[in-house]
Order: sequence, then C-alpha cells, then structure tokens
Amino acid sequence: MTPPADAEGAASPRLRDEWKAYWSDDAPRLLHIVKVAMAATLAMGLCMRLELRTPGTAMVSCVIVMMHQQSGMVIARGFYRGLGMVCGSLAGLVLIALFPQQPLLFFLALAAWIGACVFGASYYRNFQSYGFVLAGYGTAITAMPAWSNPYGVFDNVVFTVSEVVIGVVCASVISAAVFPQRVTPALYASSQRNFTHLLNALHAVLERTAAVAGFDLFLDLIRERAGVETLRSGAVFEDPSIRLHNHLFLDLDRSFLDTVAWIHALHQLKTRVAAEAGPRVLAVVDELLGGLLAIVPDLRQTEPVALDQVQTMLAHLDAFEQALPAQLERLLRSLDGQAPQQRQFAATTGAALFFSIADLRLLCRAYVDARVEDRQPWSLSVFQALSRIGRTRATANRTAALVAGARAAIAVLAVGAAWLASGWVNGASAIVAVAITSALFALVPNPAVVSWQIFGGCLSGWLAGFGFNFFLLPRFDNFPLLAASIAIFVMVGSYVNSFAKTAVLGLGFSIYFCFIVSISNPTVYNPSAYLDTGFALLVGIAAAAVAFSIIVPRAGDWISAQYLKQIRALVAESARNDELDDLLYSFELSLRDFIIQIAAAPVDPRVDRNRLIGWAFAALEIGRAMIQMRLDTERLGDALPSGWPAAQDAWLAALADLFCNAAPQAAQAALAATRRALDVLPITHSNTVDAAMLTHCRMRALLHFTELTLQDDTVWLWQPPGAPV
Repeated sequence: MTPPADAEGAASPRLRDEWKAYWSDDAPRLLHIVKVAMAATLAMGLCMRLELRTPGTAMVSCVIVMMHQQSGMVIARGFYRGLGMVCGSLAGLVLIALFPQQPLLFFLALAAWIGACVFGASYYRNFQSYGFVLAGYGTAITAMPAWSNPYGVFDNVVFTVSEVVIGVVCASVISAAVFPQRVTPALYASSQRNFTHLLNALHAVLERTAAVAGFDLFLDLIRERAGVETLRSGAVFEDPSIRLHNHLFLDLDRSFLDTVAWIHALHQLKTRVAAEAGPRVLAVVDELLGGLLAIVPDLRQTEPVALDQVQTMLAHLDAFEQALPAQLERLLRSLDGQAPQQRQFAATTGAALFFSIADLRLLCRAYVDARVEDRQPWSLSVFQALSRIGRTRATANRTAALVAGARAAIAVLAVGAAWLASGWVNGASAIVAVAITSALFALVPNPAVVSWQIFGGCLSGWLAGFGFNFFLLPRFDNFPLLAASIAIFVMVGSYVNSFAKTAVLGLGFSIYFCFIVSISNPTVYNPSAYLDTGFALLVGIAAAAVAFSIIVPRAGDWISAQYLKQIRALVAESARNDELDDLLYSFELSLRDFIIQIAAAPVDPRVDRNRLIGWAFAALEIGRAMIQMRLDTERLGDALPSGWPAAQDAWLAALADLFCNAAPQAAQAALAATRRALDVLPITHSNTVDAAMLTHCRMRALLHFTELTLQDDTVWLWQPPGAPV
C-alpha cells in the first residue's frame, strides 16, 4: 500500500530536523576526533623525519593534551605537560646518577619522588597540579628504560623530552589553527549562567515559600563556580585579554564566594525570624529584604541575565545602600514597644544588608568590568599579574594529600619489589604503568573506579594494537598508508573519549594503543615482547587500582574524620591566629575546596556526608566572622569601647575551643562569649552613614550570625555522630 503523499511530506521535515539535531550535537565531536588524528599523525611524521626513537611518545602526548576540545585547555594542559616532563626528566637523571648499581635505593628514591609529586598535585588542587603529576611519572618514563644502562639515560632524556615537546606543539597548533573551538566564549557563557543562577538562588532562599533542601542549592553554585575557574585557567593561554586582565576574574571569584556565604547567612536569619519573630517584626524584615529582591532580576522564566540588566542593578544597589540607614532607622522606631530580642532581628537584618549589598555590588562591578573595561596598558596589566604570583595557596586536606602520596609510593615499591624478586624482563613497563596511574588519577573523585576503567581501555588498546602491529603494519610500504591506518584507531578512541560515560575508557584505549604499538625507528617485529609489554602495563594499572581500593580509600570513615579535623583546624587555628593579609580569601578558597571534595566523594554508608557539609558551612560562617571581626577591629582601633579587645579575645578563644572540642559545653561557652561581646559592642545611634558606622554595624551583625549558628538546633553539629538531634 502506498503511503499518503501528506505523510511522506510530513516525514521529510522530521528527518531533516533530526539530522540537524544530530549534526549540531555531533559535528563538534567529529571535528575534534579528526583534529586529534591530524595532530597525532603529524607528530609521528615529524619524529620519524627527525629520526627520534619512539614517535609513539609524541602521539601519546597529543592524545592526552587533546582530551579537551577547546584550544585554550589544550594549550594549558600542553604547557604544564612539557614543564612537568622537563622536571621529571631532570629528576630521572639525578636518580640514575646517584643509584646506578643499587636497585633497592633506586626504587626507594623513585617511589619517594613519585609520592612527593602526587602529594603536591593533591595539595595544590588546581589546574597547575598537572605539572606535579607529570614530574612524577615523567621520571619513571625517562629513568626506567635506561636503568640497566646508566650511560644511556642522557640520550633517553633528550629523546623523550624532544618527543613530548613535538607532541605538545603539534596538538596546540592543530587545536588553535584548524577550526579552533575557543574556550573564551565558553568562559563568558558559563560565567553568565553562574551569575544568573546566583541571582535566582537569592530569590529562592529569601522570597519564595518553597523550602531549600539542605545545602544542595549552595553546593550547586559552588561546583558551578569551580567549573568557571577551570575554564579561566585555560582561557589565559588562549586570549591575551583574559591573560592580562586576569585580576578582574580573580576579583569576580572572590566576591562570588562572599556573596554566596551571605546569601546562606541571610537564609539562616530569615528562617530563624520566621520561627521566632512576631508579625510586626516579620513584616519589617520582609520589607528590608524585599527592597533588595526588588532590585535583583528574577530570571526564572527568561534568558540568562543580560549585561545591561547587571549595569542597571548596579546603579540601583548604590541607591539602595545610600537609603538603607534612614529606612532602617524608621523601621526600628516603628518597633518601639517590642522586646529587645525582637528588635534585634530587624537590626541584624538591616546591618547584614549593608555588607551583603557591598559584596553583591563588588560582584556586579567585577562582572561588568570583565566584559566592558577598556584595555589597560600592557605594562600595568603585566605588573598586576606578576603581583599575584605566589598568592594562590594550598587548599586541600593535608592528610588526604599525604595519604595519596604514600599510596602512590607503596604501589610503586610493590611493583618494583615484584620485578626484582622475579627477574621479569619487562618489569620496567609495569613500573611506568603504576607510576602513571597512581599519579594521573590521584585527583579524581573515585580513583579506584577510574583506574579499572583505564585497565579496560588498556586491554582493548592492547588487543587492537596486536592486530595493527602484526597484521596491518607489515603490509604498509609508505607513510600515508601508515598515517591513515593509525589515524582510524586514534579517532575511535577519541570518539569514545568524547562521551562523558565512556571518556576514561576511550582515553585509556588511545593512550595505551599509541604506547604499546610504539611506532619506532626502526620498527621491530617481536610479538612476544609486545605481549609481555602489554601484560606488564596491565599489571601496573591493576596494582595502582588495588592500592586505590584498599589503602585508605576515598570513601571511608577514617579519611572523613581527617576531612573534619582539617575543617575544624581552619577555624581553630587559621581564622584565629594566621596573618590577616589575604587570609579571608585563602580561608574561603580552602573551605570551597573541602566542600567540593566532600560533595564529589563516592557515596558510602560509613560517611555522613551531610554532617561533613554542615560542618563546612558552619566553619565558613563562623570562620569568616572571626577573620572579618579581626580586620574590622584593626580598622576601627580606638573608636571601639575600651573593653572590646578583651571581649574579642575571649570570643575568639571560645569559638576556637568549640571547633577543637565540638562538645555541647563548648557550644554553650561560645554562645555566652558571643552575647558578652554583643553587650560590650552597643548598637550605634549615629545617623551619619560613613565607613566607621557601616563597619560597626557589620561587627554586630557578624556576632548575631554567630549567635544564630550556635543556637541552630536543626543541625546540631556539636554532638557526637549518631546523637539524637
């Protein structure tokens, strides 16, 4: 039966629409895998033309640095790969020179060096940590093949570094020159979405009646902002304007953290007011918060926030901040008959708005300036960039980083001991594999699972490489045939790598296919050596995966206790005693890193993740209050009451003791010290809006936020685990 003509006509547009949707989705992916194949074959050809020994090393570098599709991310990863490989090669030279005929000392030193590099990568958890990773396993790559021939280590270093540099350069050039996918537009789009979500969150927690589920909303904002920062780390290598105006994006990141913290604090305050305040006080608080909400665009049903909307909001925030003192004074007079505790809710809300508006205004200003600011003279921009070198501090759990380093060292030693005990000819390849896996995946949320996925990728690459090496390669008599054939395998692995669920499997296939096939000058037909090398690589990867699974796994009660200990130490030690220079920013970054690590950790019934995140947010609020109070005390100096220094010291000591002991008695002592500090620091009656008045209001509001956190019985953090709430 012939289908009706109208049915055929309707089917054709649907097919076209489906094809357009598919092409829109897959065209960037297909373009990317073609670029990876081009870079890998170009690197292979250059290495063969220059008569380097193992062009496969350059191909592996291409595959690894082109994990990302945007050119900025490729260049950034390539830069740190080259830098790390140079450092690792120099370390390999030193180890071979010191321990040429002493296998035990050599393996101890190699394991210690790799462990130290993994510790550094885990401790400085940022994009640059990839350099630490390369410095670790780069030593194994350069030193192990030459260990039995110490006089050949220098030649091996020269060849290996040259091949890596060629691979990095080919990947960077192809990525940036052939239909480049720039990271800068993705950075601006991601930042715009993140800013929009922040404004929506402000409405969600302060206006809408729907309850906010725990910390999920704030966790999503923090995770999203961390993704924006990752894009910025790549964009600085791609766009000179991003690189020279990097300070604007750093300011944006800083003000974003402050704004999120105060949105959470205002949410806690409003929840408390709704539960305890009378109708008149509740109406005053709603009026104060409503003034802010009227300024902030509500973007639930619209496109992401536009630049002109942010500029308009910025002007309105300035006007609202100027009018707020008079409005607050009027509203407080309307509460003249209310109990002091009731009036204090309104006073705290008004004071909190002073500095939350200031942080939001700074955020809007940085957001606008990052998009419309005129270009500064290059000398000034470079000076600002240089002034920030070294200001990034470590933000990870020191104990967790130490465990990661020790785990890598133990895995390397175990494989090295098995090699020495068995006399295995290809044991060096197993050492290289365990070093690569232990270092490369120490930073991922679930390294054991990822390691086994890499094992599967290596196994499939090994089998595919066997067919290529011994059935296809002997039939080739020219370079174009070789390049075309090997490009097909690289494209398959890269295509699988472009999907989130199979990314690690595809990466493992591409890396180990290029590594095991090991196109070399000259090519050697040796099936037994090939099989032995593949088996050694699988043994090394499996050893690293087992180490990730049994040596203090990421999901476990012990490591969780260490996270909690480190979070509490940030308040008990850093917030109370550290130098104030840039302390607030580094403190916030540390807690952001902890929150992201805890949220990304594998689900485990032994780990009360909600409790850990609750501790992190409590530490964020109380620790920020302690640091800001110390800063404001320095700023006001003699303008404060004479008894304030003693009251502040007692308050800081009580909070530090609370985070050391985490006992109900310590919580009561901290609450009493907070109330004594409030008594010493009276409410200001000045109608003059100046910096001193705003600072004084902020200090009282910080004390009240601390009081509310200590009284919050919905998440009673000062009880032992399992205690009834």
